[in-house]
Amino acid sequence: MLVHAGRVKSLSIVTASWVEPVVMKREAALPKLNREAARLVRLTLAMHEAGSRLERQGWQGQLLTHVVGLFNKRQNEVIEQALDYLWQENPLACDALATLVESQAESLSDSTRDMVLLAIPMLVWSRYAIPSGLIQAARLEELRGLLTRHVLASGVRLVLADRLYSPDQLPKGYVETRQLLHKLVQTDIDVLAVAGEDEPASAEYVADVRYGLAAVIATKGAALFRWQESDMTQSEIQQAWRMAFRTWLAAVLPGCHVDAQLPNAFFSAWRRLEREARPFSLRATVSYLCETLAVLPVALRAVVAPCGDAAVDEYRIGFCLQSDPAQVLHGVIWPLLEDETEDSDLIQQIESELLGLGKIMVIHSLLPQEYCEDCGMPLFPNSDGELVHPEMPEHSLETPQLH
Repeated sequence: MLVHAGRVKSLSIVTASWVEPVVMKREAALPKLNREAARLVRLTLAMHEAGSRLERQGWQGQLLTHVVGLFNKRQNEVIEQALDYLWQENPLACDALATLVESQAESLSDSTRDMVLLAIPMLVWSRYAIPSGLIQAARLEELRGLLTRHVLASGVRLVLADRLYSPDQLPKGYVETRQLLHKLVQTDIDVLAVAGEDEPASAEYVADVRYGLAAVIATKGAALFRWQESDMTQSEIQQAWRMAFRTWLAAVLPGCHVDAQLPNAFFSAWRRLEREARPFSLRATVSYLCETLAVLPVALRAVVAPCGDAAVDEYRIGFCLQSDPAQVLHGVIWPLLEDETEDSDLIQQIESELLGLGKIMVIHSLLPQEYCEDCGMPLFPNSDGELVHPEMPEHSLETPQLH
């Protein structure tokens, strides 16, 4: 999965029995740029340092032409190399390049149409397997109706992909994202059958995310979304969307607790979901432990610790029973995002999400980002300030599958 400018291209909420280490910031040495990447860096810095709007537009035009050329040659690695370099040398310029690249990957325009890749994001937790894969035709038609009534502007065309995606099944890079959009907008039918034979299996977590994907096609210059042509705010539309979406979610994700987020352009929806996933994962873990162990929240204790090398990269939260504070039952990682530092009010945010627990303990010394040598699982803090392997007690209620 792509990681750039503090932005993780694909998100799985880190809460469970086994996860891949999550990398939020680049620490490697600066790469040696090849010719194409060096030109990308030069044009980005020139645009970023331009002294006037007209000069900036000139550089941006050259930069756009170069980026589209890299897309056409399927050179994800060149874009990533340039982003890696700029992230360490000039983070603001890196952000400008990332924004431009994302825009080109998720949207297209021709002489008559504007087109955008739509993501329909869902935060999900369950004690059972969280579904992904093929969506039944009847459910796709229901989804089309819901999006048309509650999210999209009048008169737009919608082409749905026929799958529910886990993070591991999303397009792997900018080129693949743009290719999926091309496929969706070039079909004459309303549902595109997306080949799923070679896609990876969904990783298993207590809490995770799912996406529906679609293309929205509008007359050039016309509105794409309902909030562009009405007095309703995005927040108001999201509330209405959540209410209307409940029945569909219950049918497609049975046995799951779901928080439906507002559909939007692919990267915008993904970025908002990245932020919302952190508090959701805490709430999901508390609910999961209470259901599994048949206890009330007051019987639980949370231990919060900053983790990193020289500075805080993430907070790790270990969950224990009040009666056995040395044994961590479960853990959640709260990563820092691109605009956050250890001086942010993240501890207060974490504590507010955990209100109702028997005790919340905060460790103020920086702990290392340690993982189990055998299985790769992150280690989480207990009440003694030690990083330990989380394990559920043998007498806990049956849990068919952890995700």
